[in-house]
Amino acid sequence: MIQAGVRVENTNSKGHSVGTTTTSGSFDSSVKRNYVDVFPSAAITFNKNPMSQWGFTYSRRIDRPAYQDLNPFEFRLNDYTYMKGNTQLRPQYTNSFGITHTYKYKLNTRLNYSYVKDIFAQLPDTLGSKSLLTKKNLATQDIVSLNISYPFQYKWYSFFANVNASWSNYKADFGGGARKVNLEVYTLSFFMQNSFKLGKGYTAELSGFYNSPSIWQGSFKSKAIYSMDAGVQKTLFKGKGTVKVAVGDVFNSLKFRGTSDFSGQQNTFYGKPESRQFKLSFSMRFGRTQIKAARQRKSAIEEENKRTEGGGGGLGGN
Repeated sequence: MIQAGVRVENTNSKGHSVGTTTTSGSFDSSVKRNYVDVFPSAAITFNKNPMSQWGFTYSRRIDRPAYQDLNPFEFRLNDYTYMKGNTQLRPQYTNSFGITHTYKYKLNTRLNYSYVKDIFAQLPDTLGSKSLLTKKNLATQDIVSLNISYPFQYKWYSFFANVNASWSNYKADFGGGARKVNLEVYTLSFFMQNSFKLGKGYTAELSGFYNSPSIWQGSFKSKAIYSMDAGVQKTLFKGKGTVKVAVGDVFNSLKFRGTSDFSGQQNTFYGKPESRQFKLSFSMRFGRTQIKAARQRKSAIEEENKRTEGGGGGLGGN
């Protein structure tokens, strides 16, 4: 089976920014863009042996920066560090090639190569005695990844596991010397979800993930991160009601740590979200239980909402 398609987009934008910043002084800039992009995609699936299916895929996609990443106004993080957007930030483009294999409808394996041009990277720079964090278009990124997933179910127990191993190379030159970026990293991530049917309407769940040390935002070397969630739910009123008790980040281990060394600056960052949470929920279904699901469509307004909320696309990998 062969599937192919193409999408054509025209972008025509104009921006004008005027203001004064602490680190750069006054600015007055205009940004105009008018360009046409073509995004082809193709997939080939071989179904000769239903128990062992092969597939080949190709796609080209665009990730536009979030609006906050374009905002030139500065945000003070501390006495010596500021963060600001970049009005010249361009979209990033990704070309992906993949080989997939499905064994007995369960074991899924995917080998993928992606080439990313103009990827977003948050780089620290020095202006006098102050440090300035801003996003720029890092030159290129190559990613080779292997993903394996498998669902299993036996009577009262079921689980889903996913393993992803990848190699990434970030490369750019912002003027030579200490302003060169050439980072190579191997990463491994693992996710598992377990479900136990305990009888009398009770079900227990245990899930967790682990991400090995990686590269974040093109220049930050992050430490390993891991977390585990647990919960129990009980069905009520002949299956129409459900009460659930869950604990997020059971061991309070979800912590972000890392370092960067760029343009003569050495930075260390640390973050700890409010991840350990106790949740109690109750849901109840009324009326007809068999209702045709509405067809899901991804609209242009949803994409704009994503950019407004700050999710304009990541680095294309770990």
